[in-house]
Amino acid sequence: MGEGLRDSTRSKLRKAFSMSSSRSSSPFQQPSKSPSPSPIGWVDPPLTKLELTGYKTATKQRLLDLGLAEDLRLHLPLRLQITHNWKLCYSLEQNGSSLSTLYSSSLPDRSETGKKIGYLLVVYDQNHDKFGCYLNEHLRPMDRRAYYGNGECFLWKVEKGRIPSLTEDLTNSSSSSLPVQFRLKVFPYTSLNDFIIYSNHSFISIGSGNGKFGLWIDENLVKGASSTVDTFGNEPLSREEQFQVMGLEIWKII
Repeated sequence: MGEGLRDSTRSKLRKAFSMSSSRSSSPFQQPSKSPSPSPIGWVDPPLTKLELTGYKTATKQRLLDLGLAEDLRLHLPLRLQITHNWKLCYSLEQNGSSLSTLYSSSLPDRSETGKKIGYLLVVYDQNHDKFGCYLNEHLRPMDRRAYYGNGECFLWKVEKGRIPSLTEDLTNSSSSSLPVQFRLKVFPYTSLNDFIIYSNHSFISIGSGNGKFGLWIDENLVKGASSTVDTFGNEPLSREEQFQVMGLEIWKII
């Protein structure tokens, strides 16, 4: 990124944080309590294999595969782990780079009214890295400076690396010859502040504090930023603090 682009993005980030720095006036929702452990000797039945629906035949950029989805599934609230159909409700490739379209596509339909739906946001950047967040509410433009979301929300990223196996002979092989391994890292809510979700017509932010955002995406769905924040105690999700959005999807989990 050129200096002009970086300065422009920094300016937008400072403006965004100043707009979203006040606390929500509504009571903060604490996460629901974990269910009681299973009786001794009881083994939970295996989860039904996931089905990912919503990709069009012509769609080339498919950010979520079954392997990553199954790994993320284990970190969802228990009520959503048992569901097996995840629906793609927004795709940058299929729906275009419009924040208003993203908001409208994420709305629950009439048949989903009253249900506790989950939403998975997946970002793909210029470094070919994937990261995102899980949200307990749909993204929407707020008319006032108010945060929403509860402690079920989390940030996540996929780390890539070349990891030798226990039987690997490292004396005769270079690191470049080792197979690439993928590891999911999840950053749950810390309870240190309630700056979980804030979104308006200019940006989306997940987690914030001290002028930084856990995940921030601009109104054009082109630029983003990620830093360590108290909300999730996370590592930066992207390799660089500022990144370019090359792909973005939102999945609805019912």
